[in-house]
Parts: sequence; structure tokens; C-alpha cells
Amino acid sequence: MNMKQTILLTTIAALLASCGSGPTANDVAKKLAERDSLKTIYLKTGKQLKEIEDWLALNDSTANRSLPLVTSLALEPQSFTHYIDVHGVVKADESAALYAIAGGRVADIRVKAGDRVSAGQVLITMDNDMVQKQIEQARAGADLARTAFDKQKRLWDQHIGSEIQFLQAKTQKEQAEAALATLQEQQRITNVTAPFNGVVDEVMARVGDMAAPTMPLARVVNLNSVQLEADVSESYLKQVKAGAPVTVTFPSIGETFDAPLTHVGEYIDPANRTFKVHLVAPKSEAYMRPNLLGDLSIRDQHTDSALVVPSSCILEEMDGHSYVFVLGPAPQGRFVKDNEAVARKVLVTRLSEYKGMTHVEGEQAGTLKPGDHIVLEGAKNVSDGQTVLVGTK
Repeated sequence: MNMKQTILLTTIAALLASCGSGPTANDVAKKLAERDSLKTIYLKTGKQLKEIEDWLALNDSTANRSLPLVTSLALEPQSFTHYIDVHGVVKADESAALYAIAGGRVADIRVKAGDRVSAGQVLITMDNDMVQKQIEQARAGADLARTAFDKQKRLWDQHIGSEIQFLQAKTQKEQAEAALATLQEQQRITNVTAPFNGVVDEVMARVGDMAAPTMPLARVVNLNSVQLEADVSESYLKQVKAGAPVTVTFPSIGETFDAPLTHVGEYIDPANRTFKVHLVAPKSEAYMRPNLLGDLSIRDQHTDSALVVPSSCILEEMDGHSYVFVLGPAPQGRFVKDNEAVARKVLVTRLSEYKGMTHVEGEQAGTLKPGDHIVLEGAKNVSDGQTVLVGTK
């Protein structure tokens, strides 16, 4: 190997040695110390900057202070009433569609719609000439049997004739009278009569029509006693009691009245899991008609003094806890303007809710009290401890 090659190899080795060497431990320690120093300066400067920005936000009228806008509601004790709302239908205690017991031709219609009738009154007569002739024949037979019995009885009273002759005459008389009574009853039931006192609501038959036992001929209604009936879910079984105040509304005619619940059913329908409730309508309500639809609001809860808030201002955490935001002054060392406040999260318990209003109380005693101002609108844009701009609704 010559001199030139030796020098070249030595140079290359030196270069490789210089490339393979890295930063020393001393270099790393210096950089770490430099980083920690910068962090300390950064945190101190950031705190000072935040204090200056807060001061400017409060005192510089040209500063753009971006805060959530909310409205508030002052809590005041008030009464709260909860109702169970169900749909009901008017039922007449006495309402009947009248049918012919046996088929036949309509001979005479003695009433018209709107007529008042009495129980047992004949409304429609049927063509029963054949039955009438049978009655006349049976009446003649009964008269003959009575005459024969009377003569036989006189003889028997004088101890003339045998006992068997007397008993035969008595039996024949009774059989003839029973046959006559049967035909008279048959004649009676072929006609259509009023089952109770009431008003003829409708006459469906016409003279000459052929009536069948399945075809209604007239309808009689008695509106002196009318009640409402409704189905209530079994989930309200413990809350609904007889005597509970009820407000009844008829949306279709714009009428309403109040009455107590008169009866609560003892049977749960397995088909729809409901039980029936009834109340008697006041007689003064002349507009009541069978099958009129109404809405029943059954009162099951009432409190004279309660904290009631709109349901929309109650929020819910991920774990299911409910809360509202209560507005208050800023903590010590923190400044807010006159139209600003600090929102504080307060956990609440929902006691009852009806038509957008909720009866609440704080989960802990004293956390929610009369006089507190809660966030009404804009609560979803607020976080706990945040300064908010309180506006007017």
C-alpha cells in the first residue's frame, strides 16, 4: 500500500467516526432545563394575559364580549295539580233498540220520533190476524170449560156426582185458561212495546214492511240518567279513586262540566290492559247524547305550594340525573356586569309533570328554593360556572 492510499483510508475513517457520534447527556439536560424554563414563562404570561383580557372585557366598551344569551324565571311557590287524561263516551242508562220477537208484517205504527212514551206502551203492531182467530177460539173453549166447571162444582157441593168428574172439569177449565193466556201473550209480544219511560229517538220501520227478529224497528232513549264511561290504563290503578274530581270536555261542541268519579271498575281487560271508570252527568246538561265523545281529566294529585318550572328548562345528564341552571353572583375575585350572571348547575328531582310544567325539588335540601332565578331559555348552551348574559323574554 502506498502513501496516498494510507492517507485516503485515514480520512474516511475520521469522517465515519464523526458521523456516528450523537448528543451527549449534558446536551439533553440543557434542553430539558430550557423547556421547563419556557413552560414557566408561558404559564405565567398566560395567566397575566387572561387577567388583562377579563379586565378589558369588563371595562372596554369597544371589546366584543361573547356570552351565551339566556332568559330567567324567578321561582315562586304555587299550586300544582296533576290530571290523568283519558277519552270517554256518553252512555245512556236506558237506551234500547226494539226488535220484533217474531217475523211478520208491520200493521200499524202508533208513534213518531220525538214522542214521549211510557213503559209497556204499544209502539208498533204486527199483522197477527191468525193469532187473533186462535185467541177467539181459545176464549170460546175457556168459556165453555168454565161453565162446565161451575155446573159440576154446584153438583159436587150438593154431593151429587163423583170426585173424579169434579177434578176433570177443574183441570179442563185450567188448561183452557192457560191456553188462552199463552195466545194472548203471544199476541202481545208480536207487537213492539216501550221497555221503559223515555223518548222515541228513531222509527226505522214503515207500515207494510216485513219485520225480522234481527231487524230493529225503533229506538227508545231515556236521557234522565246519563253517564260517561272511559278506559284507564292499569298503570294508574293506584292513583284513580272513586270520588276524584273530574273535568269533562266535549271538543266537538265546546262544552265542559265538572263532576266526581262515581265508579272505578274492579276488572282489568286483558285485551288492552285497562279498567273502566264511570261518572254520572248532571241532568242540567241537555246536550248530552249517547255515544258523544268526551275527554276526561281525572285529578289524582294536588299541592297548594310547590316549586313548578317549565319542563323545557330541565336538562338531563348522561347518567339520567336531572338538573337546572340557577343564576347567581360571581364568586370572589370574578367580576360580571349588571346584566350578567354566573350559571350554577343544581340537581333536581322530578316529582310530577303535567302539560309542560314539572313539580321539582332539589336533590339536596336547600339547593333549590323560592326566589332562585333559573335559566329558562338558552340552557342548552350553558355550562356549569359559566358567565351568561341575562336578557328579557
